[in-house]
Amino acid sequence: MKALLALPLLLLLCTGPCVPQLLGIRGDALERSCLQQPLDCDDIYAQGYQADGVYLIYPSGPSVPVPVFCDMTTEGGKWTVFQKRFNGSVSFFRGWNDYKLGFGRADGEYWLGLQNLHLLTLKQKYELRVDLEDFENNTAFAKYADFSISPNAVSAEEDGYSLHVSGFEDGGAAARSSPPSTGTRTSSCRTARPSRRAPSGSAAATSPTSMASTSAAPTSPTPTASTGPSGRASTTPSSAPR
Repeated sequence: MKALLALPLLLLLCTGPCVPQLLGIRGDALERSCLQQPLDCDDIYAQGYQADGVYLIYPSGPSVPVPVFCDMTTEGGKWTVFQKRFNGSVSFFRGWNDYKLGFGRADGEYWLGLQNLHLLTLKQKYELRVDLEDFENNTAFAKYADFSISPNAVSAEEDGYSLHVSGFEDGGAAARSSPPSTGTRTSSCRTARPSRRAPSGSAAATSPTSMASTSAAPTSPTPTASTGPSGRASTTPSSAPR
């Protein structure tokens, strides 16, 4: 199964030594000087890089580059993928710190990190897309017009990195009573519109939703960002297995 999430458009000027796109990061970006540091894949698309691949974004500021996979083709592209699972090469049975800071590789399976997601959605208004695909090539998706992580919290971590979504659109995912045990899952977000998020944030979703689980460890508490058929929307720790 597969879940996608794409992020917003925001350009940051370099204020210190420029950190260029690294070797192994998407090709064209290597040739361009670091005059603008992208917040997300929407920014990267606006700079002229419109091929799927790994790029650097800067949710924490100009001195902390974060590799991320950009989906530039699905439904118009500009999706910042924050979770990608497809072959089991990376264990998602992890503790709180890993889910807070992120793990894996952007050119394979990975989780972007709750803190990075919080910083991204704090600065822009995003929509969320979750894509699922099984090994028989059956696909489904769920989409939300508004998505954020702890938009009003003084401390997002103390708030449990709570998930706020609204404006549900069903692409066949809600019809599933449970997620397939095998397949691809991709979660991604992109800017809903090119404007900064209002400080008021968004309300938690109450409409039917599809499964979009980031993971949960069976033995140690780990944060999950999931939406289930019951309408639950949470990123708080969970000790229950997937």
